[in-house]
Amino acid sequence: MGHQTGCETLRTRTPVTIKGIRDGLVFILHDESSMEEILDDLEEKVNGTHRQLLTGPIVKVTVQTGARKFSVEQEEKIRKKLSSHGNLIIQEFQSALDAMLQVQKPSQRICYGTVRSGQVIDHDGDVVIIGDINPGGQVLATGDIFVMGTLRGMAHAGCKGNEDAIIAAVFFQPSQLRIHDVISRAPDSGETQPLETEMEFAYLRERQMAVDKLSHLYSIRARDF
Repeated sequence: MGHQTGCETLRTRTPVTIKGIRDGLVFILHDESSMEEILDDLEEKVNGTHRQLLTGPIVKVTVQTGARKFSVEQEEKIRKKLSSHGNLIIQEFQSALDAMLQVQKPSQRICYGTVRSGQVIDHDGDVVIIGDINPGGQVLATGDIFVMGTLRGMAHAGCKGNEDAIIAAVFFQPSQLRIHDVISRAPDSGETQPLETEMEFAYLRERQMAVDKLSHLYSIRARDF
């Protein structure tokens, strides 16, 4: 009896569920269905049971792949199958896995006050220091580091391999700068505190530490502006 119930579950599992939304259709792919089952069910629905319902003007289609992320080749198989029904245009593949990764993006930590000698701040993400980093103080971040004061201690951005990370500060007088695995001491211009201030940032240019005005950050990170 239990075996019969299991077989019935397999038979009634629907590899592809089609739902209408305001801007088109959503094709929801069952997480436990194989690619072969999905393609067979698409063929049956698009060119069989649902053919008349899907006939008409151009329809935008969103394909939800559940907890899986399809490869380019797998997506192409589905595109090819739907293209047999001329008016169905795939607009997007959506994966719950992408959404989860977005949620897990590194966060930003804001610290108020001076990072004193012997104090270590270590964070998975970006760090903003509203204050100074004194000699002997250390800030490590997997992302960027912004110091809204004087950086006199050690700052290590991109400490888990991010070569695109930057270190920005109002005044640069660091004992040491690190981005990814590149180490540098303070630039000569940072030995004395300038009368006029403009935030600068350190970044990697061809694996060498470089410093530029923060207003020029767009030149290496245009997408953020």
